[in-house]
Amino acid sequence: MKMLALSLLALLTTPSPSVMADVAPAASGPRLGTAEAMQCLLGYQQGSTDCMKMFRGSAQIMATPWVFVNAERKFQRGPLVSSTYWGRASESNMFDVKAMLGKPTREMDIYDVKFAHIEYTFYISPADAEGTIRALTILLYAPHDPLQVSSCSGGHLCISGP
Repeated sequence: MKMLALSLLALLTTPSPSVMADVAPAASGPRLGTAEAMQCLLGYQQGSTDCMKMFRGSAQIMATPWVFVNAERKFQRGPLVSSTYWGRASESNMFDVKAMLGKPTREMDIYDVKFAHIEYTFYISPADAEGTIRALTILLYAPHDPLQVSSCSGGHLCISGP
């Protein structure tokens, strides 16, 4: 009986395969335009109108407060600690599916961005034939962190501002 209870406990505490499935390997590397978009969003070309031209549609709306950052936001985040290509989004991973809801593409690269006071996950679509980024999602917390799922209520996608 004790063995059955321990087996059941182990089963209940093991993460669901759908949560962990298809964690994309970082070895495949970022796709066209996503690294450049990250440079723009993290301030290497801050305030540049050329930088904003790479984003279109909803991606441009999401990118604006990151490109044209104010001193208060910068202070709240703290200095940039790291920005790491994390892999490619997968339709079999619940975290990625949530990030891709309502986006015009299912192909997105994932970046883990750490500031001194906060961490974000950036989902960025590859550049199209015109060199523009059409899909961008920015979530609070590290990639595939369970808090990304539990911090949302009412079925809303948690997109955080800078």
